[in-house]
Amino acid sequence: MTKLYPANANPEKRFFVSLLTRDISLIDAVIDLTDNSVNAAMKASDNKFNTSKDFEKLIPQKTSKPPVSISVTISEKKISIVDNAGGIDFGSAKEDIFRFGHPEATGTSKDRLSVYGIGMKRAVFKIGNKIKIASDHVDGGFDLDLNVQSWVDDPAPPPWHFDIAKRASAAKSKCGTEIGITELREDVRRRISDGRFVESLVEKLSAVYAYFIGRIISISVNGRDVAATNFDVGNNNTTDSFKFGDVTYSITAGIAQSKGESFKDASAGWFVFCNGRTVIYADKTRLTGWSAELPIFQPKHRPFMGLVFFVSKDPEELPWTTTKGSINEDSLLWQEAKRHMIVMGRTVTSFLDKVYSDSGTTIDRTEMSKLSGPPTDAFSAATSAKTVFKPPQKKGPKEVKIQYNAKESDIQKIRKHLSKPNLSGSEVGRYTFTHFLTNEVGSE
Repeated sequence: MTKLYPANANPEKRFFVSLLTRDISLIDAVIDLTDNSVNAAMKASDNKFNTSKDFEKLIPQKTSKPPVSISVTISEKKISIVDNAGGIDFGSAKEDIFRFGHPEATGTSKDRLSVYGIGMKRAVFKIGNKIKIASDHVDGGFDLDLNVQSWVDDPAPPPWHFDIAKRASAAKSKCGTEIGITELREDVRRRISDGRFVESLVEKLSAVYAYFIGRIISISVNGRDVAATNFDVGNNNTTDSFKFGDVTYSITAGIAQSKGESFKDASAGWFVFCNGRTVIYADKTRLTGWSAELPIFQPKHRPFMGLVFFVSKDPEELPWTTTKGSINEDSLLWQEAKRHMIVMGRTVTSFLDKVYSDSGTTIDRTEMSKLSGPPTDAFSAATSAKTVFKPPQKKGPKEVKIQYNAKESDIQKIRKHLSKPNLSGSEVGRYTFTHFLTNEVGSE
């Protein structure tokens, strides 16, 4: 018999840290830390968050003072996240919180946003060298004071560990967690010095936690309150619910509510939520079927809004990536959901294709508002009964499309004569047709 020898397969800390942090942005790292606070707020809530019905219960419960507040502070010297979400008990910190990965995905954990067990560690490694965590809990919390570089340089082989100290039990009203990161990495300091960074972070937080803000949490960045992004869609939409294994999900396709006088490109497309957290925002790519089964996205499609709401008590069953910032396209769940999205999305895109020109200049906001119907909260739509989008019925005499080419110089002469230099070609054609019909033919 051939003798077998053990080959060293121990991971190197330096490689491990580099690998974890390479593909996550600073904004996503801050949001990963915020996920821990939101996840704790979900645990503290009476809502079990196991099914779409559990999420539905919270929809009408918006308040100016949610039970959990999360404060994010950003500077070139320090990043901190502070919450009052109940804290982390010493036992969990000792046995679970700092493990790289969950020991087994059983679906029995109360976690709903902690997917792979790497988010917090990856985030703090990404941001800086000195990490301090203080958590108060009714059963006793913990303190962590970690120098990442010293930990990486320590040649001790696995099992790896962080040294933590136990904190005394605290009153429930005083329980919460504070994460502070200093000695920020140079690329992080430079990113923060960008005048747009904090604004971009606020925008991302607003969208990612739109379901939770005002229901179970409030968020502030450098003392500025973060308002939830509005996902209103018209109640004339196609909505249906589905089940895949232990995951329930709903899909809605309809007409968005216009922003001011027009429909905005940045608010159009597909929006995907996993356990209430926004994973995809206004997607118009092949990921959600555009340019393939659905048409190439054009200005005439700006009124389109599609929403997918996945729910599972086991977050690993959901189709998000490890950064929770995109979708795993190879997921069987996503492939099935995408087929339904395409079928339901076509009910709206086909209507828009028939009504509007490729340039989109003839989109009428008033007409679209009437078509979309009264606004309804996207999360309410996601939990509503099955509905079908109803295009308006054509009324009046049969119409024939008139289309012809004309010299640009002649079009310019008509615009100048009418003192309307911004008229489109189709609008010039409509005007001249109406003028001839009225003045040469006459109305009967």
